[in-house]
Amino acid sequence: MPFWNRPRPALDRISPEQLADFGRYAFLGPEQSGVDPAGTYSLISDLGISIYTQGPTERARVVAELRRHATNGEWEKVGAWKFVREFLDEAPDTADLIDGGLLAIARMRVTNLAIHLAPIDTPRFAELTGGPVPHDGFFGPPVFDSGYGPTRQYYLGDSIEVAARRSVSRLEDRPGVAPGPVAAAARGMWDFGLLIYRGPLVVDPDITFEPNVVRPAVAVADGADHALFIEQVAAAILDSDDQVLSGAWPSIGAARFAEDYLSQRALGTNAHRRLLDAGLRHFLQTGALGLLVAPELLTPLQQQRLGQIRAGP
Repeated sequence: MPFWNRPRPALDRISPEQLADFGRYAFLGPEQSGVDPAGTYSLISDLGISIYTQGPTERARVVAELRRHATNGEWEKVGAWKFVREFLDEAPDTADLIDGGLLAIARMRVTNLAIHLAPIDTPRFAELTGGPVPHDGFFGPPVFDSGYGPTRQYYLGDSIEVAARRSVSRLEDRPGVAPGPVAAAARGMWDFGLLIYRGPLVVDPDITFEPNVVRPAVAVADGADHALFIEQVAAAILDSDDQVLSGAWPSIGAARFAEDYLSQRALGTNAHRRLLDAGLRHFLQTGALGLLVAPELLTPLQQQRLGQIRAGP
């Protein structure tokens, strides 16, 4: 065939690499994907804008380009699926792109997929794979049983390394000096517990800087009676109907705050024991140790008490 009669190659508006990066960002999020949020939509803007600025025939061109790029790899397939969900709609011409992305995620073996898959995609995923959407109980970023992303152990290991690098100073204990109101300090223990026992890679970026997280508690406890402080914090957390203060994180966070920041007098109190027991018992009841929390993060005092709880009365 003469060269002037040969079909002209399709002109792509984006590259397969750009579509793959969009897929990583859309599924993993800014922290885990490593994709700069400021440049995310520049990855696919030339393709996305054309949907809204050109005629009906443009949809067919966009779908065809997505389909071409999706043949390059798993993240490209995820990117095409996410592009359809964001810029197009589910229709006969895009059904294969959605299915391709869902099957790619299945092959990546995301073990906590159930909390990361949108409800609109859940029934089709189950239909395609012949089983329920997997969830291993790890609440946090997507974790993988493959080389496509970090494993659960990666996040547990990072929390151990970060905890080992911590450096804190004990606050001044002045027996007999009543602390100020502890409501804000008690509420801050939720974030402190999460930060210490889950690690900065898993928690909200707003609470990854420890001095900010503990500032309300430090402001009230420094220069006050530490035994009185922890007693009032325990009452605020354990004797309250406030749902914000329920669960393991405020109690274990307050117990750890006492051990790290307060004087030894605070550790010998019934209040500290109540907080510690509440947090540890919740860990045991929910199976959090080893799943959400690395057991190595427990201090020797906490490990000793955990053994006593396990041994029974």
